[in-house]
Amino acid sequence: MKQVRSPEAATDAWTLKFVGVTASLVLGLAPAGCGQKKTDGSTAPAPSASVASSASAATSGSANAPATSSSAVQAPPPAPSEPVGSGVSSFVAAAQTEACKAQSGDIATYLQRGEVTAAGREGAIAASWLIKLAANKPGAQLAFAGFALDAKQVARARGIGTANETAPRMFANSAGWTLVWFDGDGLAYTKPRWETSPAPVIEHLSAVNAANADDVALAATPAGAIVAVAPFNMEKAQLGLFQFAPTDAAAPAVQALGATHHAHEPRRPAVAADGTGYTLAWQEGDGRIVVSRFDLAGKEIDEAHTLAAAPPAGAPARERVNLVATTKGAMAVWIEGDKILARTVDAAARPGEKTWLVGRGRSPALAPIGDGALVVFLGQEGGKDDQVLAVKLSESGEPSATGLRISDGTGAVKDPAAVTPAGPRMGFLWTEPMSGGVSTKRAVLRTLESSCIP
Repeated sequence: MKQVRSPEAATDAWTLKFVGVTASLVLGLAPAGCGQKKTDGSTAPAPSASVASSASAATSGSANAPATSSSAVQAPPPAPSEPVGSGVSSFVAAAQTEACKAQSGDIATYLQRGEVTAAGREGAIAASWLIKLAANKPGAQLAFAGFALDAKQVARARGIGTANETAPRMFANSAGWTLVWFDGDGLAYTKPRWETSPAPVIEHLSAVNAANADDVALAATPAGAIVAVAPFNMEKAQLGLFQFAPTDAAAPAVQALGATHHAHEPRRPAVAADGTGYTLAWQEGDGRIVVSRFDLAGKEIDEAHTLAAAPPAGAPARERVNLVATTKGAMAVWIEGDKILARTVDAAARPGEKTWLVGRGRSPALAPIGDGALVVFLGQEGGKDDQVLAVKLSESGEPSATGLRISDGTGAVKDPAAVTPAGPRMGFLWTEPMSGGVSTKRAVLRTLESSCIP
């Protein structure tokens, strides 16, 4: 891997030093090159605006890829089905449920942006958010801070770098944290620490640029590295897989893994990583949602399967699919109109028998819980719109009979919330208006005992 260092260039709050990086794929799924772009940044002052699940331990050896659905002993996967159930409409308040032992805190105030992200591990949660510095200028400052499981701050808020106005992503691993975002140079990432000095090194995945931000998916691997899925080749007719930000210092900084061969005009992908490979889902040009499986080396195995059929003319808009790894494969969640739908995917990317209606709302986020997943979304509860709601999905994708209202029900939450497991607790992060008639927002972190979620 060739690294090229350029002269240092000062910015408003820190000094940046770039190291050029490239990464590419070839059609035969062999990595043709890799690279990264580094920035050494001095610590910015604490922000004046008064902010996937925990990665499991690395696998001890190489795992075999799941059996493919072309096996003679396996029946074809079920065809897409009409949603089952009527959705969850009954919710209990988390703050008033004694077993939840809710702990909350305002972690940032007077915010003009609402994009937030959080990641948890045993005993701690890291959070990141955007601070708009000038109303008439594009971009924002990226803030980072750390919190204990009682929502009290343990690492003071500080500026990490500049970002465009796309929500950042935080990931946890056994060694710490990885923060990923888009800036003027494309997909940026760093590994922030609780300590404010020295400043974390900012790197870039050159193969992914900001113009494709809506068509980029990210997930953490069990070993702690990050996998990215992004449009690949000049026609953007394929999706490429890249792995970067490893926790093992001896591992390549960037690896080009492979590319899809069963996709047709793919867009809005999602990815989940587990100990045997990667599950990818995306929308085709006709609106179908398709799912496929890749082994650890990035080879696509067998054929892609239809998770949701192409919508008929005049059907409600279908939003991008979300994926999270589960003990049996992955959970897929997406929205059609205001319907939140869920369907399981097994370890060979074969869709489950049923598509479940989870509820009605918007902006879903996913986190693993037990053998299933927790869906967090914005919906109506108690006659009030845009509340942060949570519904647990079983191993089969079936929603629980009762959900949990995470927010207090006092004000509308307009921006997507974030959710993360953190040891025995679940962490929820969202922004809401500071008061009636005020446009600025506060960021609220709330943690609950996972066992209290119905």
